Amino acid sequence: MNVLRPIQKEYYGDDYRWFFGTVINSHPPAGLEGRVKVRIYGVHNPNTSEIPEKDLPWAQVLLPTTEGGASGIGRIPQLVSGAFVFGVFLDGISSQVPLILGSLPRVEFPTAIQTGRNVSFQDKFEYNQERLQNVIVTPLKKDKDATAGIGLRRQQAMKFFIDNGYELIHAAALTGAIEGKSSFRTYDTSTRQDTVGILKWQNTTEIGSRFSELLRFAAQYSPSSDWRLFSIQLQFVVFELRNRFNLVNSKLIATTNIKAASLVVDRDFVKGTNRTDRLAQRAYDEVIS
Repeated sequence: MNVLRPIQKEYYGDDYRWFFGTVINSHPPAGLEGRVKVRIYGVHNPNTSEIPEKDLPWAQVLLPTTEGGASGIGRIPQLVSGAFVFGVFLDGISSQVPLILGSLPRVEFPTAIQTGRNVSFQDKFEYNQERLQNVIVTPLKKDKDATAGIGLRRQQAMKFFIDNGYELIHAAALTGAIEGKSSFRTYDTSTRQDTVGILKWQNTTEIGSRFSELLRFAAQYSPSSDWRLFSIQLQFVVFELRNRFNLVNSKLIATTNIKAASLVVDRDFVKGTNRTDRLAQRAYDEVIS
């Protein structure tokens, strides 16, 4: 059976299955224009070691009748990575030919600035535990080792960001930025440093500082955890991108190549002066090789 055919004649609408899923990649290769790669709940294991991104299907997307419906006429779907979608399988129980019918809104959480909270003073704000731990993380080898091998850490970081919904180029940009900033070093026990962690946060516990937020993040994690763990610092990076730096996150996932993605991360998130696109490219190449 040719799974790339949009409708299999042997089904003809007599058998179908509906699904919910998350868009993983919205930049299809030539010949598959208008499709998006989707990870479908209940069908595709969220663990990328079990079902890697390359094995996920390119789903067709239903367009409204206000579009031309012919090649070169009308618009293409505007779904982006992370979109929560609903659809049906055109091949029924075989579940190999998904068709997306629409997207569902996600609940967005405003930043401190948007809500008008003064982050210069202590407040009673507490992390929502569901948001706090709504990330996928598997046990990491040498998690407590401050100076684990760069190759190991690069591999772990890439897998972590991909597991949590980032496309390969965006995961590579984040991984490259971390490597360029700190070589994945989580802390230094020898002397007191002005900066700490994988993103070299300013070593100050002043309310509103990113390091103080990391400490707070680890302390309110259920169960409470050590901020020095590589896994905790990776989760904090995603937490920042989903909250305090949500606009940067939106800009990042809108980029379509490693150089542009690295520029957004370097300039707006890491706030460094060094370009890390070469490191990002290396992380990307190691995954696809």
